[in-house]
Amino acid sequence: MHHESTPPPARRSRRTEGTRAGGRAERVVAAVLTATQEELGCVGYGALRMEDVAARSGVAKTTIYRRWPTKAELVAASLRAVNAEQEPPDTGTLRGDLLAVVMGAVRTCQTKTGRGIVRMLQTELADPEVEALSRGLRDRNRQRNQALLERGITRGELPADVNTELVLDLIFGGIYGRLIHRGEDVSEDYAAAAIDTVLAGARAGAARLPKEPRQP
Repeated sequence: MHHESTPPPARRSRRTEGTRAGGRAERVVAAVLTATQEELGCVGYGALRMEDVAARSGVAKTTIYRRWPTKAELVAASLRAVNAEQEPPDTGTLRGDLLAVVMGAVRTCQTKTGRGIVRMLQTELADPEVEALSRGLRDRNRQRNQALLERGITRGELPADVNTELVLDLIFGGIYGRLIHRGEDVSEDYAAAAIDTVLAGARAGAARLPKEPRQP
């Protein structure tokens, strides 16, 4: 594993990067995060170097260190960007929301960079920093998907006592198992059928929360 040299002392900028939408700072951030994603896809986490990100992005290494003092912080930011961290989609139906999330993930995993990042997360998971990055991604995805189901419950699309964790496991576990672990394609028709099957079972009461045991 390459060890990063101590970053040069950062000077305070007169203006915080990213404050002007569409300005130079925003373009710099986008270039660095894209370059980081590409480097991750090519060499993985352990071999990723700030120097190579700087060369690929055309941004000075001192500028990168000023915003992201460590490699872990830079990679975390790049993975959040890949993950398109945003408000959950609102298509008007729970089915549509889940399908939008699933197919967005499918499209990302089917790109060269996406495949490389998935490979990195799988093969380097023993690295504590990679494990923390992977856990952070899972937690953010889970929170977003949980919000979709809760909104569906509010709409009356699912019973109030549905086990949301089970519903998410059945939908996303099956999809990701096919896409990532078996390396097979996931079409929109397949994803829609999987979502419809799970939601139909949940609406029929097959995914209810377990009843609390009676107190003696």
